[in-house]
Amino acid sequence: MDLVLIFLGLGLVFVGGVLLLLAASLGRARVRGGGLILIGPIPIIFGDRSLGIILLIIALLALIPVILLMLIGVVR
Repeated sequence: MDLVLIFLGLGLVFVGGVLLLLAASLGRARVRGGGLILIGPIPIIFGDRSLGIILLIIALLALIPVILLMLIGVVR
């Protein structure tokens, strides 16, 4: 199962790279980027300023279920 997830992740990175190359070769696309790293409950957001709010919402949507599960004792 872990090997499948590794290859799936590598495949997604490869597809993303190909899409970026195709967009750059057309010359009319504007590429923006950003990232979200969750270290425990602390989100680290970087990249384009306009993506900051979207990434913050994604971080909150990822953390809320985990915190709720911790409070009811499902996750230790």
